[in-house]
Amino acid sequence: MADENSGFKVADRRLFTSDGELRGTAGDSTEPDFHNVDFGSRPGEEDDMPMNFQTLIFSFSTTALLQLGVAPHPASGKQEQDLPGAKQTIDILEILQQKTRGNLTPAEAQLLEECLYDLKMTYVKLVQGLKP
Repeated sequence: MADENSGFKVADRRLFTSDGELRGTAGDSTEPDFHNVDFGSRPGEEDDMPMNFQTLIFSFSTTALLQLGVAPHPASGKQEQDLPGAKQTIDILEILQQKTRGNLTPAEAQLLEECLYDLKMTYVKLVQGLKP
């Protein structure tokens, strides 16, 4: 067992408590309660779409479409291409497909397959269009 008097001391130097209150001293030993943190929606915010596997696929697909320049960027309103980023996002979807094979419902598997097919075809068309 480790010697309790080894001279090693851990001091909590965070400025705020788990309740968001300013600590009195930098060495306050009040431990934050990470087990009861609510990661739900912000006050007054409604959940438009439940978080599930389909939502994850839609999120990655939308990101890829933005990177492919097919959809306008929500912040700028401009269609900007980031083909290396799009390829990486498509690769992430392929990894998800490989790692979840056999564990998806038929609807989830079909959604993922169709999204990947559409994204890959769009990517290939864009890459071929850029080459002479």
